[in-house]
Amino acid sequence: MDTFYKLHGTTVDKFKIGLKNQRIVLTGQTTTASTTDLLDRDEQSYTAESTVFFTAYIVGQGTNSSAYEIKGCYINGQNGVSGYVVNTFVDTNNFTVPSVTFNNSGDLTVTVTGQAGDTINWTATIDFVTV
Repeated sequence: MDTFYKLHGTTVDKFKIGLKNQRIVLTGQTTTASTTDLLDRDEQSYTAESTVFFTAYIVGQGTNSSAYEIKGCYINGQNGVSGYVVNTFVDTNNFTVPSVTFNNSGDLTVTVTGQAGDTINWTATIDFVTV
């Protein structure tokens, strides 16, 4: 009985505040100065089914390299991203900052741009908090 009282209030249904965490990984490759959208291993994009806050960690590595942290919020049913903060950690050759967008249906698009004469392998790890 003592265990019940110590654990009481720590179960998931006691904390139904509408928050859920999720992490996805997207990848892609650019050759020369091309632009591409990053996709998951099944070549699919992510769809937000409700309002989400996100933090995207995006790294591009080739002869030139870049690394970004992008934070933002998508409001369900609205085009675009509300609140968009970019921190650049590495940028060896004036990269175009990756863009994170959502369409009206909640489809996520992470777009990256390469460098002339360079093949860049891109990885984005995105943490979502669903509200």
